[in-house]
Amino acid sequence: MRDLARYIGNYIEKQVDGTIILQSPMLLEFSNVRHAFTTRQIIDAQAKEKFSELNMSLNSPDFPEHFEFFAKAFGINPRSCVFSHQTHSKNIKVVNHSDINEPYWERKVNDIDGLITSEPGIFLVTTYADCMPIVAYDSNRKIVGVAHSGWRGTLLEIAKELILKMNEEFNCSPQDIFVTVGPSIGPESFEVGSDVASEFSMKFGKRVVIERSGRFYVDLWKAVEISLSTVGIMHLEFSNIDTYKTTEYFYSYRKEKTKKRFAAIVGIIK
Repeated sequence: MRDLARYIGNYIEKQVDGTIILQSPMLLEFSNVRHAFTTRQIIDAQAKEKFSELNMSLNSPDFPEHFEFFAKAFGINPRSCVFSHQTHSKNIKVVNHSDINEPYWERKVNDIDGLITSEPGIFLVTTYADCMPIVAYDSNRKIVGVAHSGWRGTLLEIAKELILKMNEEFNCSPQDIFVTVGPSIGPESFEVGSDVASEFSMKFGKRVVIERSGRFYVDLWKAVEISLSTVGIMHLEFSNIDTYKTTEYFYSYRKEKTKKRFAAIVGIIK
């Protein structure tokens, strides 16, 4: 039975000094992990007048102002953050304090869709507008990772690549890794052409493709679940939040054709 906290999908909504974030109940069980999924909502009157809504797009000219507002609300130092310049690849990079060597708003790891760190005090930041945020934490080795998985990245199995990279670099065991899949476009909303539907069917089986009234829809959540099962992930949580249907909280490129983004932020604290 759920407690009295407010839930959106399977995630907990929380107000943090002027804005609203969502958090994974599973990751909240670990006191040394700090994480947030930002929303577009600003509830501080002064900030709302200035920004209208929170935008985490690194390509926005006023990104530093938006990010500093969030960082102050969440209680982290922007200069401790590393960002990925996402290209729908399956490339993953291990980052450490040597990667914190320039102004944070210019600190983008190029052509990378996944980040991993073992170092406390570093926060990994990836951005979204329908694609899946995949956050993974090894409770034994104290390793955290995040991956940006759009439909191309899902076909490339970047979620699985994240787990394999954690194992390769830090000897993480899948049974110790807890994975949560954040807000993203859901199976009722992700309509595709027959060519993309065929690619997913061949890769993951027919159960990830839904045909309805002559239209094809792909269940990206199910595809990630299937992919992660092949590497032995036992602890898997889904937000069950469809960004296409919850644009009051999240940006949806498919619905809005927007350049704005929300973010997943995760790090280990001492």
